[in-house]
Amino acid sequence: MTVLFDPEITADEFKGRRVTIVGLGKGRTTAGLARYLVGKGARVTITDPKREDDLAEGIARLGETAKEVELVLGPSSDDLALAEPDFVFVIPGIRPRSPTILRALQRRVPVLTEIALFFRLCPATIVGITGTKGKTTTTTLVERVLARGTRRVIVGGNIGTPVIQELDRLRPEDVVVLELSSFQLETLGHSPHVAVVTNVLEDHLDHHGTRDAYIAAKRNIVAWQGPRDVAVLNLDDPATVSLHTGAASEVRGFSLSLQPRRGAYLDPQGRLVLVSGDRHSIVCEAKDLRVPGKHNVANALAAAIVGDVFDIPVRAIGDVLRAFEGVPRRLETVGEIDGVLWVNDSAATTPSATISALDAFDRPAVVILGGVAKGADFTMLAREVVRRARGAVLIGQAADDIASALAAAGAAGSQLAVAKAPTLAEAVTNARALARPGDVVLLSPACAAREDYSGGASLDHFTSVDDRGDRFVALVRELMGVKA
Repeated sequence: MTVLFDPEITADEFKGRRVTIVGLGKGRTTAGLARYLVGKGARVTITDPKREDDLAEGIARLGETAKEVELVLGPSSDDLALAEPDFVFVIPGIRPRSPTILRALQRRVPVLTEIALFFRLCPATIVGITGTKGKTTTTTLVERVLARGTRRVIVGGNIGTPVIQELDRLRPEDVVVLELSSFQLETLGHSPHVAVVTNVLEDHLDHHGTRDAYIAAKRNIVAWQGPRDVAVLNLDDPATVSLHTGAASEVRGFSLSLQPRRGAYLDPQGRLVLVSGDRHSIVCEAKDLRVPGKHNVANALAAAIVGDVFDIPVRAIGDVLRAFEGVPRRLETVGEIDGVLWVNDSAATTPSATISALDAFDRPAVVILGGVAKGADFTMLAREVVRRARGAVLIGQAADDIASALAAAGAAGSQLAVAKAPTLAEAVTNARALARPGDVVLLSPACAAREDYSGGASLDHFTSVDDRGDRFVALVRELMGVKA
């Protein structure tokens, strides 16, 4: 595993010191970190190899803080000597072995991350949640479950506002729930008190290089836990269970088929059950959950365990799970047109996530696929699409790769209709033409949203999965005659 140089540090040590933040991007993490550091008296420089015109969103997020920091943008920003820093912070997504970071380490300049600093200084109890898929849904469920208790709950990490901004307001009796991506975990030399792993599939190979490196990044969520900490693990996923090898924490597992000694499971009667030794407590029935799919049953089980760790009453946990309607862009029902259900699953950025989306519906599907592949293998997805879908509409840079996978899976000899579309708007039009009453149209792309538009296969310009999903919702509502 890669852990950046992470010295013992206090917030007071930044006063009057020169701090370089490597990476601006869309600015959510950088803006929050810059505000915190400026507030502590640091002299902050933000560098990014992109030019100012390409960083308008990130600069806008800085707001008034932009007047209090130095921006060094463009190709020359890679030279750390421009700022001669005492500390360097790197934002998620910047490779920890990049030349910039390596030069800082060689010069013995402390290299930190926002999330590592937060772990170092946070006085509150931390619950960390990761997984290839299910992070955001589980994080949201955990927040709502814990909110039924007496402790104040703050959510951050990969979602919400930058959690570093909350540091000065946190108390020991608070609970912080963090969604943690592999980018945030790969350099983290700390683990939360309660660590939740929904699954470990395959993602971000364009960044991590190999599946082993990706798994090593995920392992940090449990690697530093002690015997008083708790690991909430998906027992149905061997890769998740293997993360705990050598860790000292207590395991509370969840499963759709196995009954753990301590944790939660789905019983043969379709009930979600918390178990601890001889104690079995029925939380709710799976059929009462409003979010579709077995993977969402698993997410609910994980959230129930966290609630149990913090002594939330079982009845209250069940009430939260039954009331939960999901989060936007994750199997989000947009509406129904002429008997066809339209569903926004833009957050499905891996083949396995799209397979789960297909599993969630007992009706024929027309699925919109494509975007940026991130090194993904579409073989298994193609087989499932050929076997189960009525149609597939392909978009983005990965369209040709998905088409080849569908052809190899026997699409030509099946009932599957395959079409390509240069834009999402045309994909929606094609999907409507292919779908029949009783079908579901799924935007479940199995790919990332951001593309290089200097000659990519798609004419769309999506800044994120949120942007892509919001565009889909707008197009469907236009078909429905609903004004935005």
